[in-house]
Amino acid sequence: MTRILIAVDGSSHSAKVAKAVIRQASAYKQPPELHLAYVHLPVPTLGGLIKPVGHEALQRYYREEGEDALRGAKKLLDRAKLACTLHIMVGPIAETLAGEAKKLKCDLIIMGTHGMGAVSGMLLGSVATKTVHLARCPVVLIRE
Repeated sequence: MTRILIAVDGSSHSAKVAKAVIRQASAYKQPPELHLAYVHLPVPTLGGLIKPVGHEALQRYYREEGEDALRGAKKLLDRAKLACTLHIMVGPIAETLAGEAKKLKCDLIIMGTHGMGAVSGMLLGSVATKTVHLARCPVVLIRE
């Protein structure tokens, strides 16, 4: 069975990524095993700020942000009757996606070329480009 990691970030482009997966799924003899993933950048600790906030509150924040980011793509996959497993992770985005794909033994990563902001992409480098370089499986990029 083919395993696909679908990386979304909650932006409007995430729906386009999910729709591309839905179109591609019909090309497989068996429905692929889908893993819908969101990676949240770690909140900076700012000299111990994390302690007053608390570990549980921070984990709840990551989970809620992740659920919000995954909601739209999950709804589209559900409507298409494609089951998926949700993954909410925290870390550097490209490295975390490549690592998760390796851990899950994915055959493919599908993600968008643009996400939450073009300015952050220019400053931090393209997450998509970095994922292509780090991943051990093919990466399909869905253009905005």
